[in-house]
Formats: sequence, C-alpha cells, structure tokens
Amino acid sequence: MNSGSTWSLALAFRTFGFDVLRQFFDPRPLAAEIDRVMHDGLVSGVSTTEKIHFEYVPMMTAQTPTSLSLLDRIEAVAADLLGGSVLPTRAKGVRYSGNTLWHWDSISPLASVGFLTYLEPLGVEDGALRILPGSHHPEFRDALRRLGIDGTADPAVPAHVVATEPGDLILLDEHLFHASFGGRTRRQWRVDFVKAPESAEAEYLTKSYFAALYPPDWDGGYDVDRYPSYGPDWRSSSRPAVAQLEALGVYKLAAAQEAFTRSKWRSRNEPA
Repeated sequence: MNSGSTWSLALAFRTFGFDVLRQFFDPRPLAAEIDRVMHDGLVSGVSTTEKIHFEYVPMMTAQTPTSLSLLDRIEAVAADLLGGSVLPTRAKGVRYSGNTLWHWDSISPLASVGFLTYLEPLGVEDGALRILPGSHHPEFRDALRRLGIDGTADPAVPAHVVATEPGDLILLDEHLFHASFGGRTRRQWRVDFVKAPESAEAEYLTKSYFAALYPPDWDGGYDVDRYPSYGPDWRSSSRPAVAQLEALGVYKLAAAQEAFTRSKWRSRNEPA
C-alpha cells in the first residue's frame, strides 16, 4: 500500500499500521555510510534473539551525517503521524541474516512509529518485509496471538509483502505483526519515534519505553566509544529533542548499557 491523494498519510497509517513513501531519499550515500560503520564499528559476531539474527551499529554521530540528516527530515513525518512534538530513539544501521519470525516490536501502550529502509531491492522471494495490516489494533493482535502466530516461521500466513527498492521508506507501527522469509544478508537503516510526553502518565510510559530499549546487561557487539548511542555532536546540537531526552534520563540509560559493553570487552581481552 502507498498513500495516495484520496486519504491522508496519518489516516492511512492509523488504519493499516503502515505505509510506504516511495523514493523518499537518495539511497547511495546512506548505503556507503552503513557499509563504513559496519566495517569500522562491529567488534563481535551476529546478535541473536529468539526471533531475529542481526548485527547493528548506532548512527548518531558526526561520522554519520547522512543518517542524521535523514533522521531530521523524518521528524516532521513522525510529528504528523503522532500528532505533536516527537522524540527519536537512536538511528542505527542493521545487517539481518536469515528469516525473521512473526513478531511485533513494542509491548508498550505508548504509540510509536518505526521508519525503516532497506538498501537492497527486496521482493517476496528474497526477504521483503511481510506485515499483517491492521494487526496493531489490540483486538486483531490478540486474535492473532490466540492463533499462535507469534514466534512462528510460517510464510503461508496471509500477509501483505512490502516489496521495496532502495530509497523507499517504510512507516511501521511498532505494534504491527511483521516478519521476513527467504532473505539472505540485507542492510537496513532504522529510527523510531514516540510523541514527547505531555502528562505525568505519558512521561512514565515514555521513560519505560526507553528503559526497555537500553537494558543494562546487553552487549550490542559494536564499538560503543566510536559509535555511541548519542554522540557528543548530537548532544551539543540545538535539536529540541536533545534536552528532552536528557530530562527523561535516556542518555544515562544508554551510558549504562555502553559501560556494560566495555566491561565485557575488558574481560574478553584480559590475559588468561
């Protein structure tokens, strides 16, 4: 699906839980930037969760200007979808391998939007994103869970295949069921946004959302000194989100996670 003139982007997104902005940006500089940070920033093997095999490097420093520029451009789209000022997570370059099982990205009740783009052409046979439109709505999502779809590797689930070319930008509600089958190694750039909190309850939920992103005992497998979650140039910029993330304690969460990664490095490199 791609939003047309007959409906607004926000309405289509709220209804289906996704959309695609075709040829939103020039993919060549971003592809080169991701290749460079993957070469320079990875220090260990592929990370594995129950449902996903991947490796990643944050792209939030002066060394990743294309990533930051794209993040800044997307901010206005995120604000339109979420209805107000927004806060970004860290943008990152990701390299996926193999299948990605059916899952959704956030269990928080907080509305959040993922913006992702693939740097290879992807279709039904080679790992294109598959989604279940409307599955971000709680009743539909709960019905799918009762069917036992979550965590399965079934490509026969009746899904919409989001075929894309480099330069296309996918907008994804983080509560939407999605998966990928048949693909080999594929590069992705992604950043997520939440609405800036406007109440005490929203602030609590926002803090909880970011705490889930930065567990203090996670080793991401990348050089946290060269590519921190939020680089000094980001934190010294005039972006409104900078101070808001500081007030929410997000930088402390990221720093604690990065300190754990450093401790793992030291233990691996100490003489036996």
